[in-house]
Amino acid sequence: MRTDIPLADQLVQVGHVCLEAGHQFTQPPEACHLALIGVPSQEALLGTVAQMAMAGIRCAVFYEPDDALGYTAVCTEPVTGDTRRLFKRFSLWKAPEGDDAPPQRGPPRHE
Repeated sequence: MRTDIPLADQLVQVGHVCLEAGHQFTQPPEACHLALIGVPSQEALLGTVAQMAMAGIRCAVFYEPDDALGYTAVCTEPVTGDTRRLFKRFSLWKAPEGDDAPPQRGPPRHE
């Protein structure tokens, strides 16, 4: 999840990408967990997708055309077992505070 976009958009983008992943990937027979990881930019998001591809993990990537937000969120296929260790190097998403909070915006402009 990109943390450089407004907080309300971040929440919506999680929903969009999870829905997309639900269409692309089958549910595993064993339980899996959801971890929300924060990245600072679209470039970092796409870099994460490339790292997942190199590890053989498929991703659903969501592109938000409204207000030219671009690629906003990624959801991997369900990951279980030892493969989960690949995610230890990533930072979990956290709510922005103070000066770190991204700017707010009004309703999207459809282009």
